[in-house]
Amino acid sequence: MNKHLLLLLLLSATTLLSCSKNMEDRLIGSWELRQAWRQELFGRDYFQTGYENGVFTFSENGDATYIGNGDTLTGFWRADHYTRTNYNNGSGEYETRGGKYLRINLSNVLRNIRLEWDFDDFRFRDNWQEIRAEQYSLSNDRIYEFQRH
Repeated sequence: MNKHLLLLLLLSATTLLSCSKNMEDRLIGSWELRQAWRQELFGRDYFQTGYENGVFTFSENGDATYIGNGDTLTGFWRADHYTRTNYNNGSGEYETRGGKYLRINLSNVLRNIRLEWDFDDFRFRDNWQEIRAEQYSLSNDRIYEFQRH
């Protein structure tokens, strides 16, 4: 029994590590922000971020750039899997939830521009050609859709 449990844990760890690398590989490249909105009870409230007319580039070494609207911002990006455990007052039990976070931190010091986006979760769509990234809030979650450039 212990051998089977050890083998299962080893396979699980290997799978998680390989998925993480695949996820980062899929993020590497150039992306355009297509649209952003606040999720409301009965629909969407679209808004402009000011970054829709440019290209975000994520490099393999973690460097990131944004070029658009006459601006160039440089910085870094990070993405990884996470697991969170929260207490559910309704059920009286702890619940575990996993996801993937994405952090984009860019700036142009000379122009005093700073972009810091922390997405609580994201997923790939359309055969890894789109990213749907979400920022959770107590009232209206924000959702950003990127398309491979």
